[in-house]
Amino acid sequence: MAREAQIGRGALQAAGILAGLQQYLTDIYRTDHGLSLGDFLITDPAVAAVLGSDNLLPSTQESVLLAQDKHGLALSVYLDPELLQRLERADPMRSLRPQQLDDFCKVLEGISHFNYICWRARQDKPVKLLELEMQAEVDKFVAAWLLAVAQEDYALARHLHRWLFDDVRFSPELDPEQAERYRAANEYAARFCRGLAGRVHQNGAPDLAELRHFYRLSQNEKISHINALAYGRS
Repeated sequence: MAREAQIGRGALQAAGILAGLQQYLTDIYRTDHGLSLGDFLITDPAVAAVLGSDNLLPSTQESVLLAQDKHGLALSVYLDPELLQRLERADPMRSLRPQQLDDFCKVLEGISHFNYICWRARQDKPVKLLELEMQAEVDKFVAAWLLAVAQEDYALARHLHRWLFDDVRFSPELDPEQAERYRAANEYAARFCRGLAGRVHQNGAPDLAELRHFYRLSQNEKISHINALAYGRS
């Protein structure tokens, strides 16, 4: 896998938080691929626009830039430096606040995409775009939920599903194909996470075995699993 990165001051300041969040997801799923997002991080929007062939949405604060050829996979993750600075000022690993959820989820989405692409690449398995977005939606919910429970913010945990799935708004800058993919990912993840919330342990945490199993499924298998749960089959 080729490395494509340019690390700015904001990224350096937030490196500890990014590393902590990446390790947090890795520990949840037990999927250590051995690569650090910090080594692939870009915080300069001009550099990201060049690497993204000017396909980035104008207002994006997070994007995974991916290219593949006969030499391998080139991967970068763009995160807005102001976004990173806000997280640096209020570390969500210490105290995740409701007003911080938007920033938290944007960063988590970039980390989720990076982890999933790298893990699948290590196994020489393909990744479909809907699959990638669906897993990111699940990851955002699970990571925020586990943090809220660990921090004993049960009100946040209780309202999280509605905030992340029911109150979501999609960017008008998305083209019809992108918008449909994001809507489908949101719907599938919402159904999975709603069921997951109903199958928690006594400590309020989700079943990690189920999460780890779901993570390892392909796109079609994930959708089949969600549909089977809806009809009471496992």
